Amino acid sequence: MTHGRFQSRLAVLAVAVALAAAACGASDSDSDDGGSVSSSGSATGSVSATGAQEAACRPVGRELAAAATEKVEVELQDFAFSPSTLAVDAGVVSFAVTNAGSENHELAFLPGAGEVPLNAEGEPDEDALAEAGAFELEAFGPGQNCDATYDLKPGTYTMFCIVASTDGETHYDKGMQGRLTVE
Repeated sequence: MTHGRFQSRLAVLAVAVALAAAACGASDSDSDDGGSVSSSGSATGSVSATGAQEAACRPVGRELAAAATEKVEVELQDFAFSPSTLAVDAGVVSFAVTNAGSENHELAFLPGAGEVPLNAEGEPDEDALAEAGAFELEAFGPGQNCDATYDLKPGTYTMFCIVASTDGETHYDKGMQGRLTVE
């Protein structure tokens, strides 16, 4: 085998290993938190996304989509949701989400409609979010559409995005907050 062919095969192998590792890392996106929603994305990993490096869409709840009784369109803008207040019936709901901003954005929900908990450094506390049953459609890049389907229980939820902006401030701190009421 020539040196060039060996390098080419080594490069292909490296790419395959990287893709496999990325796929394994995404496996929690359809986990059931046992609380107020099923087929939800976990709250962990939100802060690691930034507005600078474009992220790919990772749909949530595909196995529930056919059972959805309601579909809601949400636009993620730079530091706002449109609409910022949503009301849906309890049950399986699909969210058709468009990132109309210039940075990565996520659509996350916190049951109980409270404030996003912060750690001692003033950053979003991922452990506390997970403990509170928060769930998300993970951050994805500008111009992309991404779907999330959840089996929602009645209650009020805080909608939020805690992606770190290029200036280090979270989108939540810049006002990217809203409210979901499930009746």
